[in-house]
Amino acid sequence: MGLPFAQHAHRRLRPCEKQGGVSIHPTAILQRREMIHLGRRAQVGEYAIIRAHDRQVEIGAFSQVGPFTVILGGMGVTIGDNVMIAPHVVIAAGNHDYVQTEKPMRFAGNLSKGPIVIENNVWIGANVTITDGVRIGRDAVIGANSVVTRDVKPFDVVGGVAARVLFNRRQLQLQRTG
Repeated sequence: MGLPFAQHAHRRLRPCEKQGGVSIHPTAILQRREMIHLGRRAQVGEYAIIRAHDRQVEIGAFSQVGPFTVILGGMGVTIGDNVMIAPHVVIAAGNHDYVQTEKPMRFAGNLSKGPIVIENNVWIGANVTITDGVRIGRDAVIGANSVVTRDVKPFDVVGGVAARVLFNRRQLQLQRTG
């Protein structure tokens, strides 16, 4: 009798791709790989899905994409250096044209506010959703289970549905040392 399916499937997996210090787990899916740029020593975790569309998806040096994360690159996604993205995050750069009513939304085209930009040294907690056109400033923290629907300023810590500012890291540091 053969191996159970899970064990058998695991044996067929290739080791992590490591080219130029980049690490892509063998279960990760990168669609339109030529449109996806990974910086030096970037990591893409287990079962992550990165789909580029018409615009590039760029992930900076030393950044980590956690397991089961989905990046839908529709109108473009730029992720800076040293960004930590926890498991089960959804980054969706694009939106269906839900305003029109003549066609089913699936065929109605795209409404977009522009690309998603995540600046350097950002920490994104587990199960976060980042919506179309959002910019997250450098050194920001996005709390677990948050939905980010508008821009986040540098050093802000945000959380909730929809995410709101909880405090600013720089201001807190000044209060502690001041």
